[in-house]
Amino acid sequence: MVKRKLEIDVENVFSHLSKRLAGPRDDYFVGQEENLSFLLDLVVRTVDKGEGNSILVLGPHGVGKTALIRKVMSVAAESKSWSENVVVVQLNGFLQTDDKVSLKEITRQLHLENVVGDRVFGSFSDHLSFLLSSLKTGDKTSKPIIFVLEEFDLFCAHRNQTLLYNLFDTAQSRAVPICVIGVSCQIDVTELMEKRVKSRFSHRHLNLMHFLEFDQYYKVLSEMLRLDGSSETSAWNSMVESSLQKKEVKRFFEEQVFSNDKSISHMKRLLYLSLVDLVSKGETELSLETFKNANHDNCSTIDSDPIELTIKDLSIVEICILIAVKHICDIYDNEPFNFEMIYHEFIKFKNRKFSTLPAERSVLFKCWENLLSLEFILPRSGDRTRGQQLEYVLNTFHLPQTVLKRSIEKYPMCPTEVLQWLNSSMHTSGI
Repeated sequence: MVKRKLEIDVENVFSHLSKRLAGPRDDYFVGQEENLSFLLDLVVRTVDKGEGNSILVLGPHGVGKTALIRKVMSVAAESKSWSENVVVVQLNGFLQTDDKVSLKEITRQLHLENVVGDRVFGSFSDHLSFLLSSLKTGDKTSKPIIFVLEEFDLFCAHRNQTLLYNLFDTAQSRAVPICVIGVSCQIDVTELMEKRVKSRFSHRHLNLMHFLEFDQYYKVLSEMLRLDGSSETSAWNSMVESSLQKKEVKRFFEEQVFSNDKSISHMKRLLYLSLVDLVSKGETELSLETFKNANHDNCSTIDSDPIELTIKDLSIVEICILIAVKHICDIYDNEPFNFEMIYHEFIKFKNRKFSTLPAERSVLFKCWENLLSLEFILPRSGDRTRGQQLEYVLNTFHLPQTVLKRSIEKYPMCPTEVLQWLNSSMHTSGI
């Protein structure tokens, strides 16, 4: 019996799914419904009830912090009260490097350049208060304002944290209905706030994480490939369900995809390449071979990552310092570290496994300075380091461990001892 070919217009399917897989993350947002509901409720209370609120959205790179906020804004904007009254101000710590620049950007986004003109204000607080009061409507009520502060930890490095103090103070006093949403990859960013700023913050946190369980990841993956039901898409949805239920396909995603990268962005890129492979070959069914080809193409793209190319140019000593940093981060749960801690970890490894490595502090510190210049390691944001010995300055690690591991494994002629140390657990690395 000849198996009947599925009646699927793959090119039409591709045109629909490519917008979802290659477009903005918030166009098709799944997997964070509970967090979406929580943040949406907070924003709506500011708009409808005039509440002042503040919250920090925290999580690693690529987990979907910005996408969550954009989705909340798009859902909230569907109501009439939002579209007519609400003002959204978006700031970024990389762009607004001090409070003066931030204030100019707030003025621009509120379209108040003509109102401010050549006025001279006594203080930052007076200037900001004037801007907010200028948004009062005809009935003397202020328009709700949503402040979104990307790279929130960099705002904590501003002198005296004046912007944060005034925003949180305004939200707490409820003089103007504003909601301040800070976005950061630094989990301990609250510790960077000055005491007076911290006292005015609501201490609400929304912590986002990558998928912990493969079943959650696989469910979102299947939702990404499904088309909203109609008679002509049912054949495609049936094929997707049948393909993803195969043991070998599920094993492939669990062992070769999920174990390496759990992010949604990586998932979307892999699925997009799978569809490209399907269209180019004129096939109508997603097979294990299709996913493998897409994964190979995806990995080939990753091979050209400039971070990996930079790591390939490092010396073995610098590689060992990065591994020491990795183990220290594992042991102390990503707490800040200094050179002395890394030096101690490095020497333990040298004495135990690799006696030919240099032990001179001056040599290791020169390598440490090179890693700082490459920004793999950076001083903790908000700390005042002037006059402090560099060996004792607290630092944070800015190199994803998955990238570090992949890069070192590809390092040419990497010693076996170093590879074994890289793959050892935090419980055995210091023995």
